[in-house]
Amino acid sequence: MSRSSFLEQAAEFLAAADADEATFAAAREAFIDYIGVALAGSQEQVARTVFGWAAARSSGREASVIGSRDRLDSEHAALCNGVAGHALDFDDTSWTTIGHPTTVVAPAALAIGESIEASGREVVVAYLAGVEVAHRLADLTMPEASQNGWHTTGIFYALGAAAAACRLLHLERHVTINALALSLSRASGIRANFGTQAKPYHAGMAARNGLEAVSLARAGLTAATEAVEGADGFIRCFAGAAQHERARLERLEFGRPYDLVQRGLAYKRYPCCSGSHPACDLLLDIVSKHGIDPEQVAEIRVGTSLLAERELVCHEPRTPVEARFSMEFALAVILVRGEVTLESFTADILADPMVRQMMARVRMTVSPRLAALGFVGTAPVEMEILLRDGRRITGSRDLAIGNPECPMSEADRQRKFLACAGRSITPGAAADLYQQLLKIDGIASVARLAALMHA
Repeated sequence: MSRSSFLEQAAEFLAAADADEATFAAAREAFIDYIGVALAGSQEQVARTVFGWAAARSSGREASVIGSRDRLDSEHAALCNGVAGHALDFDDTSWTTIGHPTTVVAPAALAIGESIEASGREVVVAYLAGVEVAHRLADLTMPEASQNGWHTTGIFYALGAAAAACRLLHLERHVTINALALSLSRASGIRANFGTQAKPYHAGMAARNGLEAVSLARAGLTAATEAVEGADGFIRCFAGAAQHERARLERLEFGRPYDLVQRGLAYKRYPCCSGSHPACDLLLDIVSKHGIDPEQVAEIRVGTSLLAERELVCHEPRTPVEARFSMEFALAVILVRGEVTLESFTADILADPMVRQMMARVRMTVSPRLAALGFVGTAPVEMEILLRDGRRITGSRDLAIGNPECPMSEADRQRKFLACAGRSITPGAAADLYQQLLKIDGIASVARLAALMHA
């Protein structure tokens, strides 16, 4: 007997998806991080622009917009909240997809959850299940999909958003399969748009597209059961003739264990592209150890991985948005100001003559040794600092702090949340929201949280 298709297996998994205590705790951590960065991102121009567009088109008011008292229909609320979560590039990262899961799947789960008055636990489990389905699709198509230039946040997580909604709505099996298949036709996002406002739009777009697919499937629209592995299906379109795809499909399992626990997520200490984060950690360590003054630096040579070189595309950034995708800017800010924070990405700091001077001293190239590792997302780095007195300091780092192997402390996670949320709500309200999110599994309706997510 032939094995069921990917989407049939996903539908069976979604019908009964649940989580043990440890798995739920991992999902809750991601949810809390997302809410914080979305509150901060809601104040960015890209979020305001998208909200204005969405508000003019919304057909209802069943879901909240984070950082605002306004309400929109579920699809447009998910769009806005996805953009807000990715606006600062401060949200979590999965190395399974080399993408950003929570800023897509959480907004979809929250929007549907609020519209049906689902509990906090139901929403978090739906988020967890949605990410799981997306990551098992990535197991069949990565790293080829990323190598081909796709922004994986946009191509994998429309499916994740649809899956989360299907779980919350307890749809019939055939409706779930159709919804998931329809979402695959909405998968999109190109890496050429990194360093522009289009990148956070990809996240909101994917959240909205997933919910649109569910709505259409509920209305009776049908799609292909073998939309993943069939001829000209997702695998062939996004990954080409992916090696070992059939073997990968035969080994496919959902939720045993969840990928969110098995491989985990990387949480960001810096509000910029993760491709620069190991280099930031390394330079901070070197500066601390050697007491380097920026005037002493003649040149910084940075050897990167293949992917980092394709992500960090803004070598002479002109705007704060571009600066988030600049290795040169991140390292220059560390040399001049000693840290990289939310306050680092302003026009004034970008125009600082000393920052510009230090940027010109950074030389980024692909390291042959790191290139040999393949298309990895973790952004390992090699660094050589040449000082004016003739000294040469070298170092390397494989992983940034925030990865599962070297996690942020609970205190650091809380500080990040409060700093982010404090850009949109009062410090007291931020502290209260943080405590409520820690107890989200006991919240009877996520609508209660909505009142805490705006000033």
